[in-house]
Amino acid sequence: NSIEVFAFLCEYFDANAQLVKKFRLNYFADGTVEILNPERTKTIMKRIPYKEVSLGMLYIGAAVTIFSRQYHIVDYADAGTRKRFERLCGKSFGIVKASALPKTGEILSAVRGAGFVIGDLKTVIMDGEMVLGIMASSEVTSMEGAVSLFADTVLNLGHEMYVSATPEDVVKDCDDFFGDGSFKNSFADNECSLCLIKPHVIKDGNLGAIVSSILDAGYHFGCLQMFYLDRECAVEFFDVYRGVLPQYEEMAAHLIDGPVVALQLVGNGIVERFRETCGPVNVELAKTIRPKTLRAVFGHDFAKSAVHCTDLPEDGKLECKYFFEILSKV
Repeated sequence: NSIEVFAFLCEYFDANAQLVKKFRLNYFADGTVEILNPERTKTIMKRIPYKEVSLGMLYIGAAVTIFSRQYHIVDYADAGTRKRFERLCGKSFGIVKASALPKTGEILSAVRGAGFVIGDLKTVIMDGEMVLGIMASSEVTSMEGAVSLFADTVLNLGHEMYVSATPEDVVKDCDDFFGDGSFKNSFADNECSLCLIKPHVIKDGNLGAIVSSILDAGYHFGCLQMFYLDRECAVEFFDVYRGVLPQYEEMAAHLIDGPVVALQLVGNGIVERFRETCGPVNVELAKTIRPKTLRAVFGHDFAKSAVHCTDLPEDGKLECKYFFEILSKV
C-alpha cells in the first residue's frame, strides 16, 4: 500500500554563505521525512524516521529543526497537500485576555490535552492591557473541527478569552497577531529575569504545568513568547558557558530540538528569587536536595534541565532584550 505524503516548500538561512536556500520537505504518514531540492532532482536528505517532527508541527509560517538546521515552511508544495492537510490538520487561534492571564498554565494544559500542538505564543499590549495570543494546530480534526474543538476547550474553562470563529478568521487573526508587521510583544525595560522553558518540556506536554507552577509560586511575567532557535542563536546565547561547562555542546544542541518559550519575569530581587525556585542545574542533585524545584520536577538531565534562568542580576535585562528585542525581530 502507498503511504500518504505531505509536501511543503521551505527555506533555510545558511549563515556562512549568507544565503536563503530553498527546499522541498516531504513528510510521510509513517513518520519518515525527506528533503529534496524544489525541482525534486536532487536528494538533500534521504527518507528516514524522524520522531521529533509530527504532522501538526507542519504549517505555513512554522519553523522545524531537523538535524540542527531550522527550516521555515513558506508554502504547500502542491495542491493535493494543501487540500489533504487542511482537511486533516486544523489550525485555531485565541486570545487570553488580561483577567485570565493568571490562568495561562491551565489554559495551555487544556489546549494540549485536547490534542492540539501549540505552534505560537506571544503577549502584546492591546487597549492598554497585556493579552496572550495562542496559535494551535490539531492532528486529529479538520479546519472546521479544530475551530470548534478549540473554542469548546478554552471557553468551557470559564476564563475571559476571544477565539476565532471560522477557519478564515483563524488565518486572518494569526497573520495580524504573528505575521510580518504584526503587534510588537509586551516587553518593557524593567528589573527582570529570563526564564527559558526548554524544548523537552514542551514535547513532554508539560508547558502548561510548568507555567502554572511558576505563576502559582507568585511570579508575574511582563512578556511571554515562543521562539524557534537556530544553531547560531543557541550557540551565541550560551557562549558564556563555552569552556566553562563540559555540557555546553549538549545544552546548545537541545535548544534547537524544538520551540522554546521565553518569559520575562519581573519584580524586586527577581533573579535571585527565581534562581532558587529553579533549583540546582544538576537535575539529579536537585531531585535529591530540592525535590520541589522546577528542575527536580520537570528536568531530565543537565542539558534537559527544564528551564534556563538568569544567573546574575546584571544579566537579567541583557538576556531578556536578546530574546524579546533582538530575536523577536528576526
